Amino acid sequence: MNRSHRLIPICTALLAALIVLTACHAPQPQTQTLTGYQTIELQRVAVMPFMAGLEKSGADIRETHPLDCTVARFCGDVNELNLGAEATLTRVMQAALKRRLDYRVAPQPVAARIFDTMPLDREQDTPRQIARRFGRLMGADHVVLGKVWRYRDHRDDQGASVGFVVYLVEVANGRRVWRGRFDRTQNQLLDDLRESPAFFASGARWLSAEEFSRIGIDQMLASFPRVPE
Repeated sequence: MNRSHRLIPICTALLAALIVLTACHAPQPQTQTLTGYQTIELQRVAVMPFMAGLEKSGADIRETHPLDCTVARFCGDVNELNLGAEATLTRVMQAALKRRLDYRVAPQPVAARIFDTMPLDREQDTPRQIARRFGRLMGADHVVLGKVWRYRDHRDDQGASVGFVVYLVEVANGRRVWRGRFDRTQNQLLDDLRESPAFFASGARWLSAEEFSRIGIDQMLASFPRVPE
C-alpha cells in the first residue's frame, strides 16, 4: 500500500472528529441559575413530559414569564417537530439526570402515568401550577419540565436542528431555580468540503436530532445546581 492510500483512513477519521466537534461547540446552551441556588437540597426530582410550543419573543418573555402563561399559550402548534419529539426529549433528559443524580430521579414510567391522569385546563392552568401539582403527586421536591419548538433530523444539505428549553422548579414554592436553553442547527464544517466524497465517508456524518439533543442536554446539565451527597 502506498503512502497516499494509508493517509486516506487517517484523514477521514480526523474529518469525522472535526465535524462532530463542530456540532458540540459554540454556541453553547444558554443556562441561568437563580442567585443563591448554585447548591440545592434535592431529595427527589421528577421529569415532567415535555410539551410542544412556540418560542416566545423577548417582548413576550418580559411581559409574562413563560411558566406563568396558560398552557394554551405555553404550548401551541409547531410544524418542525419529528413525530414523538416530546417523548424522545423526555427520555433523553431522564437518562441524563439519572446519570447525574442516580436514585434521586423518579422513575419515568411512574411520572408518565401520573401526568396522564392529572386533570389539566389548558385555558386556566399554567406550567408552574402543573409542575407543582405533578411534583406533589410524585412525592418530589423538584420538577424538571421542558418545551420544544423545533426538532427535526437532517435533510438534504441541512443538519439536524433542535430548539428546546428546560426549567427546574422547586415544588414547595414554585420558584424556578435553574433554566437551560438549546437552540442549534448542525452545519457543515467547511463549505469547500460540500462536494468532497470524504465528507460522507464512514464516521463523517450528520447527527440525528436525538444525538444532537443529547449533546445539548449534556452540555446544559454541566451548569445544573450542585446537589450534596
